[in-house]
Amino acid sequence: MTEHTLPPALIEVFSEARLRRYMRPGEDYTQAFARYQENIRLSESLLPALHYLEVILRNRLDTAIRQVYGKDWLLRVPAALPMEAYNREKISAAHAAFRFEKRRAPTHNDLVATMTFGFWCALFHKRYDPALWHRGHFFPTVFPNWPREQRKRGVIQPKLYIIKDLRNRIAHHEPIGDWKPGATIGHRLCLELIGAMTPEALERLREVDRFAGA
Repeated sequence: MTEHTLPPALIEVFSEARLRRYMRPGEDYTQAFARYQENIRLSESLLPALHYLEVILRNRLDTAIRQVYGKDWLLRVPAALPMEAYNREKISAAHAAFRFEKRRAPTHNDLVATMTFGFWCALFHKRYDPALWHRGHFFPTVFPNWPREQRKRGVIQPKLYIIKDLRNRIAHHEPIGDWKPGATIGHRLCLELIGAMTPEALERLREVDRFAGA
């Protein structure tokens, strides 16, 4: 089989550089493109779990933060929150975008939905321990079903960062079949954290979750 069995027009629009990332020794572009298609199917199958996790996590974090800093903490970020400059800039940019695109100021809920997954993951940095995680209510509000003896921010952070890496690879159309630690681990971590936040949502996720392993 020659390496140009795949129509040249497809090789051109997807690019040789991209397709070669899916090509193994002795293979041609046809086999690489088949693997590329499979990567899309695998990525698609992970979206329901990633969707549930991101939406539920940001809402749980928002609920816990409201209990300390009030219902509009994203509209006026409290000085006590040691938020990084780049995340403060994200909030300012969201304000500006709403005024430009919607012709109105954003509500707090608008900003909750607008902030990126990376923004919410950043709240798991140790700099937030005094302001958030060392408060007695905070961890159990976010993860009410997590075992009591392991209720530490540092237990969740590495799990969440693995999920973030997987999510970003999918969002940027990168190969995930050979991603380490593996799509199966990423999916399992999503289920673990969703279940720790709300078993009811985990049960409903099963209705749309098509992930069958990598």
